[in-house]
Amino acid sequence: MKKLLALFAVAALSIVGAFALDFPSVFSGTWVDETYDADWTFKTNNTIVLSYHSTGAVIYTFDESNMKNLRFTTETDSEGSISPAVVLQFRCDETQRDYKFVLPASPKPSMKIEFAPDWTKALYRSAFPWVKGGAE
Repeated sequence: MKKLLALFAVAALSIVGAFALDFPSVFSGTWVDETYDADWTFKTNNTIVLSYHSTGAVIYTFDESNMKNLRFTTETDSEGSISPAVVLQFRCDETQRDYKFVLPASPKPSMKIEFAPDWTKALYRSAFPWVKGGAE
């Protein structure tokens, strides 16, 4: 039984790993932060555009030039088992924050987020509902 579980874990990691290499296919679309009237749009050119939900005006664009330590991982539960979620994490010195986006493996679900600003130990955690998207 343990061998079967280990085999399943390796297979799940391989599947998630294959998707994790392709930034746009996993995270393509727009999720809204209703607390701050903000849209987070993940585009196919490996950029994330933060804009006002109400007006569409761009607040900030994240791209390869300002995303440091960009990495994809999988989420694990308290027992160390892999849950069906892909995690995107990076650091942006210009905004003075570390970013973490957790996307469960279901069609266009809510995205869990965690932002860690440099100036406080308080984390901003929320779940952003999906509003539109795919290959933009």
